[in-house]
Amino acid sequence: MQRSKTDYVKLAGKGMLMGAADAVPGVSGGTVAFITGIYEELIHSIRQCGPEAIKVLFTEGIKAFWQHINGNFFNRLAQWNHYQSCDLGKSGAFLLDQYPVLLWSFFFSV
Repeated sequence: MQRSKTDYVKLAGKGMLMGAADAVPGVSGGTVAFITGIYEELIHSIRQCGPEAIKVLFTEGIKAFWQHINGNFFNRLAQWNHYQSCDLGKSGAFLLDQYPVLLWSFFFSV
């Protein structure tokens, strides 16, 4: 699939939303993928990472393998997902240490 730079920026934002969701207890990044409309492509891309992908790698080379597994999609999504998870993970640890009751209240709607 051919994407423009704008598409990659949007995908990065969706990856950040998924990372933010993964950092919150009880919220799934998969749910965010579904809501933002990338769930089907994500599942299809994951399915491409099987034995056939290894065969493509050794018979057709790295470029064909990268295209087969939708590598640009994975790379952009994972890069920003990881960044946001780490960033919010640090913030969450700080909030849990400094303001535990407020944080618990936020998550439990008390």
